Amino acid sequence: MVIHQIVLDDWQREILNYDGNILLCTGRQVGKTLIFSRKAAKYLLEHPGSQIIVVSLTEDQAKLMIIMIQDYLQKNYPRKVRTNQRFTNQNKITLINNSRVIARPVGTTGDAVRGFTGDVLIIDEASGMPEIIFSAAKPTLLTTGGQIWICSTPRGKTGYFYECWLNRNDRFKVFHLSSEEVIKNRPIKAGWTEERRMQSLRHLEDEKKDMSEIRYAQEYLGIFQDDIKRFYSDEWIERVCCIKKESTGSPKTDNYMGVDIARMGGDMTTYEILHNKDAKVTKQIAHFQENFKPTTHTEQRIIALAEQFKVSKVGIDAGSGSLGVGVYDHLFDPNSPIRHKVVAMNNRSLAQDSDGAKIRIMNEDYHDNLRAMGEHREILLFNDDQIKNSFRSILIETPKEENRLTKVRIWGRDSHIVEGIKRAAWLAKKEKSKNFFISYM
Repeated sequence: MVIHQIVLDDWQREILNYDGNILLCTGRQVGKTLIFSRKAAKYLLEHPGSQIIVVSLTEDQAKLMIIMIQDYLQKNYPRKVRTNQRFTNQNKITLINNSRVIARPVGTTGDAVRGFTGDVLIIDEASGMPEIIFSAAKPTLLTTGGQIWICSTPRGKTGYFYECWLNRNDRFKVFHLSSEEVIKNRPIKAGWTEERRMQSLRHLEDEKKDMSEIRYAQEYLGIFQDDIKRFYSDEWIERVCCIKKESTGSPKTDNYMGVDIARMGGDMTTYEILHNKDAKVTKQIAHFQENFKPTTHTEQRIIALAEQFKVSKVGIDAGSGSLGVGVYDHLFDPNSPIRHKVVAMNNRSLAQDSDGAKIRIMNEDYHDNLRAMGEHREILLFNDDQIKNSFRSILIETPKEENRLTKVRIWGRDSHIVEGIKRAAWLAKKEKSKNFFISYM
């Protein structure tokens, strides 16, 4: 008997009961991972001996759906799940009826899913995946005639997820939900009160004011936008992210660190260290990230890494309202051991060139510099899936107004690694050119 039941939305119940290929395109935080995990649990219970393969870009993302499936089964059908560690862990669940689900973080090539056979293939956050991953994953269904369930929020009118969305061959049952309609239509129930609904609607109103119309339409309305595209191409990423971590040493000079500081419980804080000795090629020598750390820990971590790697400069986001302001102030204190190394690098930094003329360095300048360095083969980074995925998340918005371009915006959902790298790359290149210095304002 089911003893723990969550009341589903109407669209979730429709997906739960649909038999066939599914493509779910939504705004953010509507419950798409929840309903796919619930549908996966239902399929495992009803199809003895079956196998479901969950494909995601990162290990954490792949594990999330496994955890949600396991949580539902343990609460509602505990006697149906094998409890031996051999059969149940963060990457796999096996039921008494010998059906099982396996999570495969496929990185940037899809090789981790090759050789598997599945009755159902679940592709989570599909818009961030290059086509090569789909090509590697779909053959898992060749001999079973199995089903594909795909879900994501869009990222511009590019990529394989967008091609699937067009559904030219009627391969999928397509579901489209916006965050607005889900919040407005979700029935009041336990855990979803009228007060919580109103708080969520106010949050959306605040987001609508903070974001451009184009970006809001993509993130919360789930609409594919002509004016939003990837900033770093797959070809750029594969050409630049090619160094093995084990092959890099720790040079004692000419090292530069970029730091992106996260909120407590928010994105990861990242520390990226690059080396540039001859002003020709900048190479990554270290990559660290962590979360749930207070700013006091971050300050000490920056000092320790700066001393360990003998960095010449440390670039920190110290823009108005950012956590980096407080960290920068402490590190710039006269008693700080790295006071002369720390540089405030917000997305609107005031700088001076060699002639003393003041210029304004924008977020777009940092990204343009980094992309140009890659195009000219002036920078080489680690061949690391987390780093590559961060680059893939960076989008550029070029809205048009009366047949002319307006302000360009560059951002990313998983941008923290790139934020650190772009600061270190700017320092490494500009320090060598000696054309300017950045002053904290």
